[in-house]
Amino acid sequence: MDDRTSQGIQNPLTFLGAALSTTASVIIALAAGKSDDNRAFLIFTAVFVAILALAFLVMLLMRPRRQGGTGTLSSRSEPASAELPMTYDVFISSPMASFPSSEQYEEHRAAIRQVMEALERHCQFKVYYAGFHLPTWNSFQRPDVGAQRDAAALRQSKRFLMVVPLPLVSSVYVDAGYALALHKPSVYYHHVDVELPFMLRHASQYGNDFPRCKEYRYAQIEEIVQDIERNKSSLFD
Repeated sequence: MDDRTSQGIQNPLTFLGAALSTTASVIIALAAGKSDDNRAFLIFTAVFVAILALAFLVMLLMRPRRQGGTGTLSSRSEPASAELPMTYDVFISSPMASFPSSEQYEEHRAAIRQVMEALERHCQFKVYYAGFHLPTWNSFQRPDVGAQRDAAALRQSKRFLMVVPLPLVSSVYVDAGYALALHKPSVYYHHVDVELPFMLRHASQYGNDFPRCKEYRYAQIEEIVQDIERNKSSLFD
């Protein structure tokens, strides 16, 4: 029996609904051996009890999620990853295989290494960057293997940082959407020639269902490094 089933049985409404459903089944079984008049009465009673059980089930499904068992509604939806151990302080997402050439990827990777080192030096962050151990295109893993590894690292990261240097069709936007779903405070750096998708540009305006999100333009990677040096971890606040 999994935890969800165990919690459901412990819930009083669930228990009562299950008891009523069982009672209805027992009444139906008893009706089989009775006369026509008694059988009709028992069947009517069984239908009534079954409807009552269904009503309790609907009430259970419509109950709002509560926080900490205190009876107060949570003001901000909590991500499924909230209970996972956080291995990394920040997850860096930036294009890799979407570059037109391996040389362009290698040049950009060197720039992201500067951002990574700035986060480690000025914020004392433990950083995850998928390209750290992938110096060239020939180093890339199969997409399904890399996607599973990166998704696991993002779930176990406290913050999300995206750097978009060119208007590319890239998985960075998938990463950004996943970070939003996981409720990770996010910072988006995009080159002055790049326009972010509408939802990412305005993610911070969507209320409590979204985490803190910031958007900045840059012309040179040094601007991002200087931002980190000046603002440190408050960049994500």
